[in-house]
Amino acid sequence: MDDFDYLASESNAAWLEGRGDGRFEQYERFYQTERTSKAESFDLEATNEGYATWAGARPSRVLRMVSAQWFGRVLVAFFCVYLASRTVPTLARAAPVATAVLLGTAFVALRVFHRKRRKQP
Repeated sequence: MDDFDYLASESNAAWLEGRGDGRFEQYERFYQTERTSKAESFDLEATNEGYATWAGARPSRVLRMVSAQWFGRVLVAFFCVYLASRTVPTLARAAPVATAVLLGTAFVALRVFHRKRRKQP
């Protein structure tokens, strides 16, 4: 009977071959760092136990992505675009001149804001 476990990218056999979700590369970097830092007193068993505690202490990829600063900015930008796409047509139907003045003012304010930020060192 053949063992087709290596075909699944999340299997242990695929992980040991370096294929899959990147856990092997992460372990390999940790292993090489430990090996170079503790050249004479290197202990593989202690390194593996250290990796388990190190990997367990790190947050998951999804949690790291969600807590990143750029994610919040992108989320706020998408929310603003969505809100504007729902609000501007309604306001334009009710008061077209006031909406045009409001949009023009917002555009000029954004240009001034970005220009000031670009000039600051």
